Amino acid sequence: MSLETRVYKIMDLVARHNYVTGLSMLEILTLIGLYSAGMGIPIFNLGLAGAAITAHIYGAITVAILSIVILAAAMRTNEIKLKAIALFNVLFVLVAAFEGLFYFGGFVDPSYALGMAVGFVGTLFTTSGLLFYCLSH
Repeated sequence: MSLETRVYKIMDLVARHNYVTGLSMLEILTLIGLYSAGMGIPIFNLGLAGAAITAHIYGAITVAILSIVILAAAMRTNEIKLKAIALFNVLFVLVAAFEGLFYFGGFVDPSYALGMAVGFVGTLFTTSGLLFYCLSH
């Protein structure tokens, strides 16, 4: 198989379902970095200032933007399941962001960290669901 054929196969895969597949891959990679930066804070006893928290906040902003773009791309398709999963993805990102605003806003309470974790896991599952849905259909 030539290099040109391989590139076209990858482009067809990423462009499937109005680019939801490629955007979901990008969001999963961003979530991995977000998790690494977020968990680096308590593991290494870092304060809520510095490189780790900055990376965590910018990663969260990137995930929020990606989830909205994925929802917009899913709305352009004719598949109701894809639209529903993308909507749940945005809702889980909002849960994580809402809880994170309280946690990093000065109210350092474990319940807010739990809320961020629930939002993160929900976002990871829905983004993976979007990716697997696009790859299987």
